[in-house]
Amino acid sequence: MSKLKLMSCAGALVGFGAFVAAQAGTPADYFNKYDANADGVVTEAEFVAVKTASGKVSAEEATAKFTKIAGTDGQMTLTELETAMNTAQKAKAKEKGCSDKKDRSA
Repeated sequence: MSKLKLMSCAGALVGFGAFVAAQAGTPADYFNKYDANADGVVTEAEFVAVKTASGKVSAEEATAKFTKIAGTDGQMTLTELETAMNTAQKAKAKEKGCSDKKDRSA
C-alpha cells in the first residue's frame, strides 16, 4: 500500500472515529441509552423502543439490527455492541478503499 493511501486510510479511520465520538458518543453511551432499566443488558424491546422513537426506523428494521448485534439469546451486552460498532467502522473504511491487508506490490 502506498504511503499516500496508507495516510489517507488512517485519516479516514481517525476522522470517522472522531465523527462518531462527536456526534454519537462511545459504545457505552449508546448502550446506556438503550438499557432503559439499567440492568446491564439491552432487551429487544428496549432497543426497538429507542431506535423507532424518531420515526426514521421501522420496528422490523430495528428488530433485524438487534438480532444481528445480539444474536439469538434476546439480550445485547456492551461487548456485543462494541464489536458491532468496530465492525461497522472497519466496513466504512473498506468502502473508502482502505484495507487492513498489506499490499505486497508497493
